[in-house]
Amino acid sequence: MISYWNDFPGMPEALEKVSGIIRGSSASENPVISSGLTGLFSGKGKLLRPGLFLMAARFGKLQEKHYKLAAALEMLHLATLVHDDVIDDSPLRRGLPTVHTRFGKRDAVLIGDYLLSRCFLITADYTSPQNALNLARLISVICTMEIEQNNDRFRSNVSLRGYLRKILGKSALLFSLACYAGASEAKAPREVCQRLRRIGYNIGIAFQIIDDILDYAGNEELVRKPLGNDITAGLITLPVICALSLDRSGTLQDIFSRPSFTAEDGERIFTLARQSGGVEAAGGYAENYTNRALKEIAALPPGQNRDMLETLTRRLLIRER
Repeated sequence: MISYWNDFPGMPEALEKVSGIIRGSSASENPVISSGLTGLFSGKGKLLRPGLFLMAARFGKLQEKHYKLAAALEMLHLATLVHDDVIDDSPLRRGLPTVHTRFGKRDAVLIGDYLLSRCFLITADYTSPQNALNLARLISVICTMEIEQNNDRFRSNVSLRGYLRKILGKSALLFSLACYAGASEAKAPREVCQRLRRIGYNIGIAFQIIDDILDYAGNEELVRKPLGNDITAGLITLPVICALSLDRSGTLQDIFSRPSFTAEDGERIFTLARQSGGVEAAGGYAENYTNRALKEIAALPPGQNRDMLETLTRRLLIRER
C-alpha cells in the first residue's frame, strides 16, 4: 500500500524500491514458494517497519544498503505473519486467503522459514554485527512471546502488565529495532539513535493497542476480517482488561473469577467489552503511548524528517485498519 505514503516526500519511491528488493531477494523456482509469496506480497501492507527504518536513516547518511536492510525487516515481519496465521488458524490476512489456507500448514511454515532465511542472508551481508545480534535476540523474544500467548489462551489470569509484556515482544520491539537500526546504520548521533529507539517502542505499543481495539470496534470491510477474532481464539487484549474494571453488571468479573473461560463465554466477553467502555479506555492507553512518542520526536533535530515522523505517528493513532 505505497499510496499510504503519498503525503511523505520521497517515501513512495523509496518503498517501491524496497518492495522490489523483497521480491528479488525472495524469488524462488519452487512453484509453491513462488505462488505463496506472490499472494503474500499482494496483500498491500503499509510497509510501516521499512518506512520507519528509512525515516530514521535520514537522520544520518542514507546509503544504498539501507534499502536492503529495510527490505530484510519487512521480510522478517511477513514471516511472522505467516507463522501467526498458522498458529491462530486464521483464514484471511488483509482480506485475502492466508498462506496455510491455500497450501496447508506444513508448507506455510516452511514458506515463513524461507522468508526468514532470506532475511538473514541480507542482514549477514549488510548490517553491523551489533544489529545482527539485536535481530537474533528479537526473533528469540518473538518466539517466546508467541509460545506464552498460546499457552495463555482461554485463561482468566489476565493483567495489564502481562498484556504489555506480550505486545512488547510481539510487536513493539520490531518497531523499536527498525527506528534504532535505521539511525545507527546511517551513523546518526548516538543520542538521536537512542531517542529513535524509544520512539519506535512507544509507536509500536500504541500501534498494537489500536490493532487490538479494531478487533472490537473496527469496520469489518476496512479491517478485512471478522471482528472478535482475538476473543474467539481465547486471547485477552486491552479492551477486555479495561472492561473488567468498568463492568457494573459483574458479568465479566464472574466469568474471570473462574480459571478459564469457554468459546461461548467469548461471545459475551466481546459484547461486554464494547458496552462497558473497555474500547474507549484502551484508546486512552494508545493515546498515552502516542504522546510519549511525540514528546521524544519533538526533541529530534528539526527539519522535514522530524515533521514526517510526527505526522506518521499522529496518523497511526487515528486509523480504521
